[in-house]
Formats: sequence, structure tokens, C-alpha cells
Amino acid sequence: MNKFRKVLTGLAMAVILTGFTVMSVSAQTDATTLAASLSSGSISSSAAFTSGANSIVNGYVTAVGAVTLGANSLVTGNVTAGAAFTSGANSVISGNVNSAGDVTLGAASKILGYVHSGTGVINYGAGATVGWVK
Repeated sequence: MNKFRKVLTGLAMAVILTGFTVMSVSAQTDATTLAASLSSGSISSSAAFTSGANSIVNGYVTAVGAVTLGANSLVTGNVTAGAAFTSGANSVISGNVNSAGDVTLGAASKILGYVHSGTGVINYGAGATVGWVK
């Protein structure tokens, strides 16, 4: 009975760990998308980058092209976009946003740091807030 319990415990741990692996992705090099409801480490893209709704980036996002975050997305670091930056409704960026193009913040989006738009255009959705504009 004790061996059976050890086998079942081992199987349960394998299933749990496999489940967490499916839901989380390590840092992405040259990534262009992050699927909805997934999490990742820092993102670096040689093109544009888009995240799906409810996605989490635990780190920074840097893209040569535009950066688009889906609704309810979270980025714990800075976002650097070589073109436009757009956030979906209720997105939160804990760091700064530095965009070479226009910045569009979805409804109730929050940027805790500064926002910089290379074109000088920053569009605020209803209830969107930023720490300060640089």
C-alpha cells in the first residue's frame, strides 16, 4: 500500500507540474505573440508584439515594431515599442512605456510609471491613468 501511495503521489505531482508548464512560458526571445491567459518572462521581439487577453509578462516587453496588449493584461516591467503602443481595457503596466509612435490606452488601463510618445500623441480611454508623461 505504501508503494502504491508513492506512485500516486508521484503521478499527481507530474500532472500538477505539467499543468503549470502549459500555463507558463519562460522568457521569450524574438516572440511576436503571447496567447490569451498565458504568462511569460520578459519578451523581446524583432517585429511587433501582441499579447492576448488576461496575459501576464513578468518582466519587460521590447519590440522593434508596435506593441499591443490584450484586455486585462499585466506587464511588471517597462514596455519599449519601436512603433505605436496600445493597451486593452483594464491593462496594468507596472513600469514605464516608451513608444516611438502614438500611445493609446484602453479604458481603465493603468501605467504606474511614465509614458512617452515619440509623436506626442497619447489617447486616453475612459478612466485610464498614468504616473506621468515624459
